[in-house]
Amino acid sequence: MYVFEIVTPGTWLESEDRDWSWKIGNLLQSLKSQYFEANFALNLFTEARSVCPSVADRENWERDAQRRSEIRREIEQEYGGFPGHEQWDEINFKTEVRFKREKWSNGFQPREFEHNLPFIYARAFLYAIDSFDKFLGVLSREDGVPEIVAELHGQVGEAFPDLRGVRNSAQHLEDRSRGLGAGRNPKPLDLKPVENNMISAPNGGVLILNSLNGSKYGSTMADGHYGEVDVSPESMERLQNILQQTLEAFDWHGPKQHGPSA
Repeated sequence: MYVFEIVTPGTWLESEDRDWSWKIGNLLQSLKSQYFEANFALNLFTEARSVCPSVADRENWERDAQRRSEIRREIEQEYGGFPGHEQWDEINFKTEVRFKREKWSNGFQPREFEHNLPFIYARAFLYAIDSFDKFLGVLSREDGVPEIVAELHGQVGEAFPDLRGVRNSAQHLEDRSRGLGAGRNPKPLDLKPVENNMISAPNGGVLILNSLNGSKYGSTMADGHYGEVDVSPESMERLQNILQQTLEAFDWHGPKQHGPSA
């Protein structure tokens, strides 16, 4: 498990303006909340990727085949014991449905669920960083906030150059899947060249959506380029550095605070 620690230099912001302290304090708290959400999403993603997909061994396969046969005989009895050829497809369908429902009730997960877990956690990581970026942007534009906060907000874009584009595609798959860009009247995508260890398309023309290339979650962005965000400890370290510097940019009073909690 990865735990990326953070130290808040004090307990309360140093300011005679209580309204300002309350507003800025809330923004900083929201910033930390998104940071810890990204940390947790990384842990879930790492755990999901480490779990091998369920593969039925011969013993389980034979057990499942036997149970299917038993269920089929039960359904045949419901049809009077002598179903005709015209009923075979319906009996096969009902057998499969009843068999799967029984498996699910006993705790077995559909393969589709297992396959999608890393993608769900990768998008959670992506959305948490995107929200972190938005909160930091809002904070940087507030009156009385140290100028360095705007510089730190710029560092998010440098650390995650494809963040906004990948997030937009993740939220607008209905457009990207039709080969459309962004906006109220989206235009067809001009698909750019892609070269990585997963895809080689030097002449472009390849649409990539909801993809995992190792630990990198990616999609074709609205400008036609393929973008990625790395769901990794290295990404969290960059975020940690930005958040720590942001907290240290303010004047505080009261005992310093260590996070997250035990």
